[in-house]
Formats: sequence, structure tokens, C-alpha cells
Amino acid sequence: MNLLEEIRIRENPNIDDVEEMKLEIGPVASTAASMYKEPKIGVQGKFSVWFLAALALAEGNITVDKFTDEKVNDPRLVNLIRKTTTKLDPRIGFGARVYVKMKDGTQYNEFLAKPKGDPDNPLTFEELATKFRYAAKLAIPEENIDVLIEKIKGLERISDINEIVQLTVKG
Repeated sequence: MNLLEEIRIRENPNIDDVEEMKLEIGPVASTAASMYKEPKIGVQGKFSVWFLAALALAEGNITVDKFTDEKVNDPRLVNLIRKTTTKLDPRIGFGARVYVKMKDGTQYNEFLAKPKGDPDNPLTFEELATKFRYAAKLAIPEENIDVLIEKIKGLERISDINEIVQLTVKG
């Protein structure tokens, strides 16, 4: 979904103007995320490559807080899901190929051999921190998140691991 997030950020397409979206995915994505063509409850969205693709193109990021019943039933996303097809290509592995055609004829064609986070395409510390912020806000006090990130960034200077553990405990 990295490719669609990048298209969203770079081109900012209006998802209502998408004519079609085609995804070529490898066997892992096909197995893990091809369970629900049109998810009805939030948790099903995690297992729907169609929802994940629509969400990435519509919003530019996929975060855990977006797997809600309301989001998977958003009419604009459902409409985009219905315009999306997938094809398994075992040669792709963990990569992906996307093709988005807009109603005005504009086309976006992208290929990514290694997804963001792969050892050959690692996340920067800031990208990792951003992902952590979204996930952590569901589990620990928000005011502790940036402090925790900074402590982890300087982990070699921590003499007592309790400095970190204390920041992960709610109230």
C-alpha cells in the first residue's frame, strides 16, 4: 500500500474521480489480505487488500485507528473498493504493482519491489516513530509518547529500564 500512499501524497487525486484501480500483489499479501472484498466491520478491513488500497489512496496513510466499522462502510471508500481489482503475481514476492486510471485519462503506474520496512527498504527513525505514535495512542498516555520515543532514540544512555517501562503504564 506504500505506492498508493505515495500517489496520494504526491498527486492528491480525488478518489471520486478514479475510474479503475488494479493491484498486482504477491502471495503473502494475497493470502493475508484477500479475505474480505467488502469488509463490513472494522477488523475485517485489516484483511482486505481492497479496503487497504482504497484507504491508502484516499487518506495517504493506513493506521490502526482507521479500522472502524464507520470507516469500512464509508460510501466513498466502498465505491473505490468496487472499482478495484487484484491479480496474484507470485514473482512479486512482498512487492506490489499498482495502476490507477482517473476519469480524465490520467494514469498512475507504480512498482515497488520491496515494501517500506523491508531490510532493503528500511523505515527512517521518523517514519517508525510516526507509526509508533498512531499505535501507541491506543495503549499508553498520549503525553508519554514523544518522551518514550526520545528515550528509545537514546536507549544506550538509559541506565534504568524502568525509565521506559514507567512511560508505558496507564494511569
